[in-house]
Amino acid sequence: MLRPLLLTAVSLLLAVSLTAQKSNNADKVTFSNGTTEMVNLQRGAGQYIGKTIGLRRSTDEPYRKFTPDLIDEFTIGRSQRTYRAVDVDVQAANIGGVSVRKRRFGEVLIDGQVQLIKVNLAGNEYNYSAIGMEGYSYLLREGDVELALELTTIMVYELLNANPSRFRNKLKFFVRDCPDAYDYAVKARFTDGDIMRVINDYATCKQLDDLQMNVQQISGRMQLSHFARLSNLDIRDKNYSNRQLSVAIGYQGEASFTNRMRWMGVLLSAEYVYQSFRWEDLSNVQQSMVKTNLSLAFKPYQRNDFSVQITGGLSSYNATSSSFQSFFANNYFLLSTGVRVRSHRYLFAVNYENMPNQIKEQPGNILQLSVGYRIAGW
Repeated sequence: MLRPLLLTAVSLLLAVSLTAQKSNNADKVTFSNGTTEMVNLQRGAGQYIGKTIGLRRSTDEPYRKFTPDLIDEFTIGRSQRTYRAVDVDVQAANIGGVSVRKRRFGEVLIDGQVQLIKVNLAGNEYNYSAIGMEGYSYLLREGDVELALELTTIMVYELLNANPSRFRNKLKFFVRDCPDAYDYAVKARFTDGDIMRVINDYATCKQLDDLQMNVQQISGRMQLSHFARLSNLDIRDKNYSNRQLSVAIGYQGEASFTNRMRWMGVLLSAEYVYQSFRWEDLSNVQQSMVKTNLSLAFKPYQRNDFSVQITGGLSSYNATSSSFQSFFANNYFLLSTGVRVRSHRYLFAVNYENMPNQIKEQPGNILQLSVGYRIAGW
């Protein structure tokens, strides 16, 4: 009795699995007359998928070629990649390289209120002899705005090179109201991941929640931010008088991830510190120091124009000149914890530095209040 039941269960599971697989592998086509069908598409790649697509409605009939004039959009079932018919300007080699308008299938990388569509080019439709040139272009749309992103060429030391300046300028114009997206557009590479990253930051800035994209394609490289910083340091130990002046000016850099680990960053700072205080009511001390700090930063809350970070790391103080004659007083380490708030280009931070079991000649508790500004163009 048990064996027939098991065979029946296995058969049902196989049937369901095959049905689901068939459904997932089905391709969808929307024709130019507005009708939609589930069909079987002929797999293609590169330039050919942009000019035509082979289609058949059953396995016992041959593939028929359809152009972008006849099909508005198709989705390949297995990969769920969508291609849309668009009008693009391509170089026409037979008439001296003049651009002509052609209708092509382009892959939809981002869809919704903003669209990013990648169009592959044939070998005679771009200058493949230029160093660094790519055989594709992008179409960027939002409302009535439509920008063609493409590489141009430039002569460098008598060699023809791809020039990314024009596409970056268009990208910067598109995201000009969003500082983080703009900063990334300044140095964006002509790749799917980099351009998608810019648009993703732009969507976050503009609070566009209807965008559809594969976030795994977004470039996940590390991003560097640079800040000029001014600080006040308050030594909290009782043998340092309240009549103290302790200020620091310097640089802080932040290396942060741009994809799945955006919640984490690494901070590195270097500052010049001037201190003046009366120590144990016995002597007046003046000293100049170089302070460095290395910390990990965790972001419990972040938006494009605002973030809160919790930091933890180690600070090093080394005197370049000092009234103290003790090596231990002039060179020491402190553990550092703090909170860092960034709003647009401005930075505000509170850090508390402490070292358990301090020796008498060293500060063991320092409160640091800082304000910074993100350096433009970095």
